[in-house]
Amino acid sequence: MDSLLTQLADELLVQDITEPSAVLGSLSDHDLQTAYDHILEQFALELLIGAHENSDWSDGKMVMDANHGPIHLLQAAFYAIKLEVLRRGVEVCC
Repeated sequence: MDSLLTQLADELLVQDITEPSAVLGSLSDHDLQTAYDHILEQFALELLIGAHENSDWSDGKMVMDANHGPIHLLQAAFYAIKLEVLRRGVEVCC
């Protein structure tokens, strides 16, 4: 799964997120569902780590000052996968 994330990150550096992904396009629907679940789980984990390591409340909002790189990478990957799921009409659980 890390290899997929690396390939997707490399692809997102050179193309717009709204363009069809060659990396994700090569996945079967089942593998796309698995990637969706994995990336969502990792994204949530990085948000929790960022909040735990260095966060504060400002005007009623939590501000995280840690883990920005992994959070932004996983956010972009999640949105790219979500777009591919919507393009294909693949159903993902939860």
